[in-house]
Amino acid sequence: DWLMEIRRQSDEAMHRSVAVIEEAYADFKKTFNRGDPSPFIEEYMTEDAEIIIVGMGTLALPVRVAIRRMREAGTKIGFVRVKFFRPFPTEELQRVLGGVKAVCVIDRDYSFGSPSFAGVLFHELRSALYPLEKRPLMLNFIAGLGGREIHTNDVNHMVDIVQKAVDTGKIEQE
Repeated sequence: DWLMEIRRQSDEAMHRSVAVIEEAYADFKKTFNRGDPSPFIEEYMTEDAEIIIVGMGTLALPVRVAIRRMREAGTKIGFVRVKFFRPFPTEELQRVLGGVKAVCVIDRDYSFGSPSFAGVLFHELRSALYPLEKRPLMLNFIAGLGGREIHTNDVNHMVDIVQKAVDTGKIEQE
């Protein structure tokens, strides 16, 4: 009998959680004198990036290594690590990704039967970027399932595919 009311309360609590997370993160930064500008996303070399890789969790290290090497070779690429999936950091991701040519989403899961046969991060991100007037190309890669390692060569291969889509304006396989 109370399902609708409970769902609404849960949704309201999720909206209030943003302020709670920001407050806890400010306390963390003050106590430990470190931390990113945002509690919700971490940016790496995104300032002038034309392609940005987006992912979550442990893939940050191999992605950063690959990005440093690509930057040395002249590729304008960056990385955004999503630190909180809920509440989804829509506004921050729109700000960072709104001006890029392409977004390379690395999902460590697979949502069977979903549109584009992609992962949940890809779908949430595509939904978040849809309202933008100038939307970037978006490509999804499923990698690291079952805890498998993602190597810099894997990241290089993904970026090659994304760069081809940028160059041609076409995504061969969504």
